[in-house]
Amino acid sequence: MKRHKSLIRLSKEHHDGLILAQMIKKGAPQYKGMPSDSAGKKEYTINFFYNYLIKHFDDEENILMKNLQGKDSLLDELFKQMINEHIEIKILIEKIKSEKNYENYLDELGYKLESHIRMEERELFERIQNVIDEKILDALEEKLT
Repeated sequence: MKRHKSLIRLSKEHHDGLILAQMIKKGAPQYKGMPSDSAGKKEYTINFFYNYLIKHFDDEENILMKNLQGKDSLLDELFKQMINEHIEIKILIEKIKSEKNYENYLDELGYKLESHIRMEERELFERIQNVIDEKILDALEEKLT
């Protein structure tokens, strides 16, 4: 899936999100340089969320969506799904932070994050590239860099 240059940064960030998603699932293999115990995974996940995912979500919602919304009905539906999944991910992060038994929430977040990223890459970004004019995408690139 070749990405338009305006979406490359977001796609690269998705790669990092997929690594997190795999690492926090139950029974995940050890990833070099990543925590292997539950407490370490919890801390890493929360830090990753606050240091990277919040900005990523903000860019998707306040730059990508705001500039492309209303141009295609299927794209608008995918944006609604994106927003709903961002909310679900934020709720899971709060549960991981606050619950004593957070391991199941880490696992759930791993699967949710993976499916969310796959949807954005395979459906949302593909749709954007197929229906949005090149000039609009080029202008979007400046806003996303």
